[in-house]
Amino acid sequence: MAGPASTLLLLLLAGCAARTAPPAVSDAEVEDARRSIAAAPPPAAQPRPAEEDAAMLGSVAQRLAAAAEPVCAAQLNRACGFVVRLDPSTTTARAAAHGQGQVTLTAGMLRLVETEDELAAVVGHEFGHHLAGHLGRQRTRGAVAGTVASAVLGAVVPFGGLAGLALGQGAAELGAGAARLAYSKAEEREADYLGAYLVARAGYDLGRAGNLWARLARPESAARGGAAGLLATHPAEAERLAAWRRAAEEIRASPDLMPRRRAAGS
Repeated sequence: MAGPASTLLLLLLAGCAARTAPPAVSDAEVEDARRSIAAAPPPAAQPRPAEEDAAMLGSVAQRLAAAAEPVCAAQLNRACGFVVRLDPSTTTARAAAHGQGQVTLTAGMLRLVETEDELAAVVGHEFGHHLAGHLGRQRTRGAVAGTVASAVLGAVVPFGGLAGLALGQGAAELGAGAARLAYSKAEEREADYLGAYLVARAGYDLGRAGNLWARLARPESAARGGAAGLLATHPAEAERLAAWRRAAEEIRASPDLMPRRRAAGS
């Protein structure tokens, strides 16, 4: 029987194992991304009715969940289910992964996305946190994982098909006081990377999806200040956009559309 010492060794070995991670970006790629951000239009609230936002989120959630099936099997060695919720109670732009496969986006976040491709980038990023096991590692480090009280839109999507899509009443809140996990920048990069693969597997356009990251990086972005946590733990904006573009190049050349595993720092 394995004792405490062998258990510790296994944990250490697991920590050193190769993980999914984005390819490295060059200084030139970061500078090119910085120029794109400077040329991007500032984000503006989209004049869509709430019902259209809800329908768009439901559509994106279904497509991404179906696309995630083989990725989840490779990452977690099991099937997964996702619950995607829309919190209509705030215009503050926020998105978060929490609980058991749960993802919540605020009405303010939906207002900032112009296309389904861009929304897929946001939802895919949060799915990426689940696929990478980031929430479990946060609990291991002693972080407290919170849940959002309730939701207006709940798309419960186990692999193999849509299990349910229901509208209800609730007062879900994803504000500054709501329990949120603080991810490391490396975890945010991994979530972006996994999310990019999901976006491509679901048939969305990676170039159009990446436009959102450029707009959110603008100094006058509506996501700043009002949504302090949206970008706070993410890599620097230009680096993030450059990494997204570099991942897109890798994905377009990928024969199986499966994320690659790399040793830390490679």
